[in-house]
Amino acid sequence: MKQAVLISPGRLEVVDAPLPEVGAGQALVAVLAAGICGSDLHMFKEGSIGGIALADAGGPLVPGHECMGRVERVGAGADPGLVGRRVFIEPAINCGQCRWCLAGKPNVCPHHTFLGLPGQGGCLAQYIVHPTRLCEPLPDDVSDDAGVLLEPLAIAVHSLDRLAVAAGSAVAVLGAGPIGLVHTMLLARDATAPLIVTDVLDYRLELARRLGATHVLNPRREDVPAAVAQITGGDGADFVFECAGQPETFEQMVRIAAPAGRVGVLGIHGDDRLPFTHSQARRKGLDVLMIRRANLTFGRALTRLRDEHLPADLLATHHWPLEKCQQAFETAAAYRDGVVKGIIRPWE
Repeated sequence: MKQAVLISPGRLEVVDAPLPEVGAGQALVAVLAAGICGSDLHMFKEGSIGGIALADAGGPLVPGHECMGRVERVGAGADPGLVGRRVFIEPAINCGQCRWCLAGKPNVCPHHTFLGLPGQGGCLAQYIVHPTRLCEPLPDDVSDDAGVLLEPLAIAVHSLDRLAVAAGSAVAVLGAGPIGLVHTMLLARDATAPLIVTDVLDYRLELARRLGATHVLNPRREDVPAAVAQITGGDGADFVFECAGQPETFEQMVRIAAPAGRVGVLGIHGDDRLPFTHSQARRKGLDVLMIRRANLTFGRALTRLRDEHLPADLLATHHWPLEKCQQAFETAAAYRDGVVKGIIRPWE
């Protein structure tokens, strides 16, 4: 089979690899579509993310964790009815036995492995092997692209759970990349208003408006804290979702939040730091919550996708074959050509 490997920061190569062996409780999945995530881009550009370094892999690393595919065969003890079915992949392989897994919080399992990080090869390959308990069947009316976008959508469902967002609240989303945009989709349907979205790229702000944002702000032209204050009658945003991972947005998230507001941090800064003015957050009595991936929310994300006819496919702006993964990552990293979510199709 073919797979893409990250040789060093900024350098991907497509190489031949043996077909992986299928163990008990596992499935061999032909990857039909894989997304390029912001965390993949951190590893591509900087060689690390959140304190995890490419060097920890001990050699070239297959990146990628957002994917869907078709089950080709299964190992002993696995459901043979999965063979031939399209599935989406839950990328975090939790242990299922620790106190956190047993308490319904597998997203913080300290013993997990994760697709595309050292210790677990990723999905930029024609085939992967994955536990069948983490391969969820996709209905026929869900496209391959939407199947890929279930991963960020499930994160957004968990994020809204964590902050307990209430209808009628003022909400701000800082960053209109894929994570910010899936939040926008959900928040617009949850009747939050005003729904303010910021980004430095106007084409992404236009997409945010199409997805339901009531106000869009470009910080290169507008004073975001002043604009949010004006929009909210001076109160600020009751809920803020930081989805950009930039020092400016870390500072803005506490400045624009209303007193007793809640802030969810999803963005990851390249230097693994979270700087903001302590007095702003303290005097307002803010809850600053760290959002860790999805948490048993893939099923609900799928239900919302179908029942609410969420236009997730709009985010999948670019498609490349596996052989052009270098070009794909360079385009996504540089925000070229109006890219939002890039999709790799390993079989094209």
